[in-house]
Amino acid sequence: MSRSFVSRLLLRCAVLGMVAAVGVFSGKGPGLEQAQAQGTPSEAAEQRRTQRVPAMREQAFNRLSEAQEALDENDTRKALEALSRMEAQRGLNAYEAASLWNMRAYIHFSTDNYPRAIEAYERVLSFSPEVPLALELGTMYALGQLYFVQEDYRKAIEYLNRWFELVETPSTQAYVFLAQAYYQLREFRNVIPPVQTAMDMARERGDEVRENWWLLKRAAYYEMEDFDKVIDILEILVRDFPSKDYWVQLSGLYGQEGRQKKQIGAIWAAYLQGYLDQEREILNVAGLLQQEEAPYWAARILEKAIEDGVVESNRRNLQGLAQAWQMAQNLDKAIPVYHRAAERADDGELHYRLAQLYLDRDDCENSIQSADRAIAAGGVDRSGQIYLVKGMCQYNLGRLEPALATFAEGLRAARRERSEQDINALTQWRTHVEREQRRQEQLARASGPA
Repeated sequence: MSRSFVSRLLLRCAVLGMVAAVGVFSGKGPGLEQAQAQGTPSEAAEQRRTQRVPAMREQAFNRLSEAQEALDENDTRKALEALSRMEAQRGLNAYEAASLWNMRAYIHFSTDNYPRAIEAYERVLSFSPEVPLALELGTMYALGQLYFVQEDYRKAIEYLNRWFELVETPSTQAYVFLAQAYYQLREFRNVIPPVQTAMDMARERGDEVRENWWLLKRAAYYEMEDFDKVIDILEILVRDFPSKDYWVQLSGLYGQEGRQKKQIGAIWAAYLQGYLDQEREILNVAGLLQQEEAPYWAARILEKAIEDGVVESNRRNLQGLAQAWQMAQNLDKAIPVYHRAAERADDGELHYRLAQLYLDRDDCENSIQSADRAIAAGGVDRSGQIYLVKGMCQYNLGRLEPALATFAEGLRAARRERSEQDINALTQWRTHVEREQRRQEQLARASGPA
């Protein structure tokens, strides 16, 4: 039996163990690839290794082959029995014993018995330096991952750092793995250097800087409350990995840091790209646009969202739309929406607002109708003002007696509410109308029959 064949089998056993220890971790831990996990021993590490690795003997090889065949058939019990018989052999050398425990570690891992897998891998390392350095490296990396899954992050970091000392060219993912362990320990300042190293290495090799690396770095800076750094990273994310979440987060942080113009710019960009499809998001962007004195666009956005059914056409939202059109000085748009909102209201507040708008447009008939609806619905603070608007419109239409009656009703309401301001305004208007009435009566008498 050739020694090269024995070496290939042992390498296969080691690789199978590493495949298990790496592939399954993609959902539970750092998700590193097998080829990256083992690494190549550095020249310095090889030079320090003066102990010669003993040869694999035929009897040990046969037991390992038997165990491997059982594993290929998914018969872990039979595989463990073969390994037990191998362990019972007298005089196993370090390489043979390490190979036995390496395969045992894989079996325990494959049955989700992580504590036993850890014990087995640590037994592999106990035979150092009389094992191949590549096997030792792979075992250290596997232990780092297993301890990570077991949430013993300090131990994971310890084995990773031992691995880093011996490997020739650490992978970028290995640095990210180390950063993740530090993050789990909430040692956020220690997260940044390994992630940055991974990024620098990727750029030097012409490889892509992965999105999840930026996310890990962003999370660390956020925990450190270094929001300027978080913003810098989000600006990169929206450029290279555009998504709704990144745009919304960027807008929120701009607002938090007092950069209002950039806040609205980011949320507006999110809207234009079709990312905002929830009612609260539309209402938020509309509110920001109004704050930034862009009510026309706020109204356009709200109007479309209500028409599309994204934003509910209730009183509050319709009132917001009407106010936006009013701020945009488009009363032709605002008034019909105020009517729709008023129909859904339980009080007369919006009818009163319509009465004011109609008065501003010198549409006194509609103003009086809206004022009457407001009075009938009730629930308006300082209801004396409704009577004031109605009375003014009646006066403008030359209806002096009805205007006096309206001002009298308004005074009674203002006195009940103890509103001195409304009492004074209604009193002044009533006095003005009474004078006008007397003046007209005098003119009528003066122009009587000749």
